Amino acid sequence: MYIIIAGAGVVGFHIAYLLAQEHHEVTVIERSGEAIDNVRRQMEVGTVVGNATLPNTLKEAEAHRADLLVAATDSDETNIVICFTAKQLGTRMTVARVRNPEYSSGYFIGSGTPSSPSRKIIRPKTFGVDLFVNPVTEAAEEILDILSSFYSAPVKNFANGLIQIREFRAENEAVVDKSLSEVHFPKPCRVVAILRAEGIFIPAADEVLKEGDHVYLITAREFGDKLGTMFAQPKPPARNVVILGGGRVGFMIAERLKANRVSIKIVEKNTDRCQEIATALGETATVVQGDGNDRDFLIEQGVPRADAFVCATESDEINILSGLLGKSLGIPRNLILVNKPGNIPLAEAVGVDVAASPLLLTARKIAHFTLHGGAIAVALIGGERIQAIEFMTSPTAQVAGHTLKEAGFPKGAIAGAIMRNSTIIIPSDDTAIKPGDHVIIVSPLAITPAVEKLFM
Repeated sequence: MYIIIAGAGVVGFHIAYLLAQEHHEVTVIERSGEAIDNVRRQMEVGTVVGNATLPNTLKEAEAHRADLLVAATDSDETNIVICFTAKQLGTRMTVARVRNPEYSSGYFIGSGTPSSPSRKIIRPKTFGVDLFVNPVTEAAEEILDILSSFYSAPVKNFANGLIQIREFRAENEAVVDKSLSEVHFPKPCRVVAILRAEGIFIPAADEVLKEGDHVYLITAREFGDKLGTMFAQPKPPARNVVILGGGRVGFMIAERLKANRVSIKIVEKNTDRCQEIATALGETATVVQGDGNDRDFLIEQGVPRADAFVCATESDEINILSGLLGKSLGIPRNLILVNKPGNIPLAEAVGVDVAASPLLLTARKIAHFTLHGGAIAVALIGGERIQAIEFMTSPTAQVAGHTLKEAGFPKGAIAGAIMRNSTIIIPSDDTAIKPGDHVIIVSPLAITPAVEKLFM
């Protein structure tokens, strides 16, 4: 697949890196020669120095043959113009990274009057954009899902939600210091990945679980919570939440929690921003000006009594330190925002429950556009090295009619689950793949192309 990335900032660089890891043909367009030099040093991709809004620059990048263009500059409006121009030149699909939620909602709302109510007046494709991706919205929604669940971990959904990959932290004696083959799971499931301080990997049956391991388990949706009790104690959904940072993510989380009648307190350093938030949220939220790294201040504000502490400032360092402080104060759920994916292992190592990365969530959404071979869903697991892909098996697929043992999957790839006529199967090596099966494969990014070819 030929993919153009416009913008070599943090978002554009990282998306280009992930796509290059999957062996796609990638070209990066960037105005800054210094940023382009950085790209050339760290990955083998094509580069064009120039303004991606200009037709001649896009022509130099061969936009006419591009399967996908991702506009990831720092300007929403610039990204929309880039997508529009690329579409005119023949690019098949376009994605615009935006920050303003009015863009990512999918349309603009006209000013309604009694005789002319509000309506959908402009859709993304009017601009030549196939998808708006808003990192702020992606991060806020992931955190909100976790706050409303029984476990402090995100859920990856496949097969229309009938199959899930759940993440649990190994804390209970039922699993700690035992090999996977020794653990007697009460419901059908498979452990597809384990994340430790040294990294994430796909485990063998004799792998011994250690306390604090993040265990990724695939199962039918109805069994997820039951299986979770083996790893950790379930917690009721959060009803009293403290948010550190009143920026875009923190404010969006507060707005959504407000609608669910959750008690909200926002801690923000900037006095002017405090006033803005307080005015926008009204009496449903308490807004205080202060330092989220000040232990005495947090105790004074009653933060230890909260069900959850969400650290959503612009600084990874502050978020990690504050999340650790929240943990020491006994707050049951500690969730932090991480802008640099490389900081996720550090956050996990110090005991933060969840480190949500807007960048990885954005990359996950864009990854849908790069799928082949009947693939219909994808999720990155535990960072950026492993992904799970749902394939719909066609009658002509190479794997159709073969058992998993015979199918020829590359080393490191495993079939975690199969949905056949709404029945969920946790397969063995002797399970045959039939046409129409939804098969969820977990594999390192580098061998994804080899897996996709088997389903073509």
